[in-house]
Amino acid sequence: MPMTSSDRQRLAAGWLMMQKTPELGATREDLAWVVEKVWDLCDDAPNDALDFILAVLDRDASHATLAILCAGPLEALLRRHGPRIIGRVERSARRDANFARLLAHVWQGALPKTIWARVQHVRDRQLAHDDAGNGYRARSAAGP
Repeated sequence: MPMTSSDRQRLAAGWLMMQKTPELGATREDLAWVVEKVWDLCDDAPNDALDFILAVLDRDASHATLAILCAGPLEALLRRHGPRIIGRVERSARRDANFARLLAHVWQGALPKTIWARVQHVRDRQLAHDDAGNGYRARSAAGP
C-alpha cells in the first residue's frame, strides 16, 4: 500500500530529526523506526522511497542533508531498483534543482553501468548549470 502524504511527511521529519540527534540517547532510540522504514522503502517500494527523498529535500536541502541522502537512501534505491526508477529520477532532476544537486553527489559504487551512465548525464547537466554561475560545486565522479 503506497504511503500517504502525511505518512511521508512524518517520515521525512523523523529522518531529519534523527540526523540532528546525537547517536546515543533516548530520542535517537525513539527514532529507530525511521531507519527501518526508509530501508524497507528502498527494498520494497521504490516509488515511495523516491517520494520520501523528495519530501526530505523539500524540508532541507543543505549540503549535509544532500550528502547523507545520496550516500544512503538514494544510492541504495538506484542500486536495487535502478532500471525501474531511473526514468522518474531523471524527470525529478529536470523539475527540481535540489534533486539534481543530490544526484551530483552519487558515486558509481555498485550501480549498474547503464544506470550510472544516466546518472552521469544528469550530473553533467547540473555541472554545466553550476559552471554557468550557480556557484554550487558537485564532487567529481572519482570521489569527494
